[in-house]
Amino acid sequence: MNVFVKIIQGALIGAGGVLPGVSGGVLAVLFGVYKPLMRLLAHPIRELKNTIVELWPILVGFVIGYIGIAKVLSSVLEAYQSESLAVFVGMAIGIMPSLFREAGEQGRNRFSWISLAGVFAAAFTLLYVCNYVLALRIVPNFGWNMFGGACLALSIIAPGMSASVLMLPLKTVTEAGTEGVLYDHITGAIGDLNVGALLPILLGAVLAFILLTRAVDWMMNKHYSVMFHGVIGLVIAATIFTIPFAAFTAGVSSCMIHVALVVVGCICTLLLDVFNSKVEKPPVQD
Repeated sequence: MNVFVKIIQGALIGAGGVLPGVSGGVLAVLFGVYKPLMRLLAHPIRELKNTIVELWPILVGFVIGYIGIAKVLSSVLEAYQSESLAVFVGMAIGIMPSLFREAGEQGRNRFSWISLAGVFAAAFTLLYVCNYVLALRIVPNFGWNMFGGACLALSIIAPGMSASVLMLPLKTVTEAGTEGVLYDHITGAIGDLNVGALLPILLGAVLAFILLTRAVDWMMNKHYSVMFHGVIGLVIAATIFTIPFAAFTAGVSSCMIHVALVVVGCICTLLLDVFNSKVEKPPVQD
């Protein structure tokens, strides 16, 4: 395949790893590079020689997509936080049909629904306590930057998982008192190439790749439906806490604008799902 085309594919996978409501892992599957990419991440020393010729354009494009989209998202979130969150909520809603279809690809059983309900209850309780009982406001530091890097890695390792799911509900505050969300901090650090924050972000991503790639691969092979339904439960819980309720109750015009933005986000991911369903996925090389 043309090197330029592979770079474009890698850029799309990288962008999908950052964009809310989109999974870089799903795009990697679509382009037929998920398996070799996972082999490289799980066994970098052993597989580097076998996969580098095939994957180097993908990896170059991946970096370009990651940094480019992160820069744009950081600027948009900083300028239009509630509006951006409304779009992201719509994107999460729009991805639900795709997630449910993917989750049921190998059938469903009672453990699938138990996984969905259990993960939803645990995530909802944790986020409620953090946001409303403890009123937790994170001060970004080395550990939280590592957590953000791990979230970004998960969006590639686990098809269907979006990095924003774990970071958008977490509120942050800077030393100057400015409030935001962890997702904005992480994407801003990547987009601005902030070395001080990038190093722990990269470390968190590398550790997640090393520690979780084989576990996710095992879950995908042995407990596919249970894993995917758990992802759905997490997405639903996190989306609830991403909703900018204050903007919806600030007045009629504000409510209408934010409802429209939710609809726009929903339509975007629904159209992406329609496109993906019409494209025949190439066979994944083992």
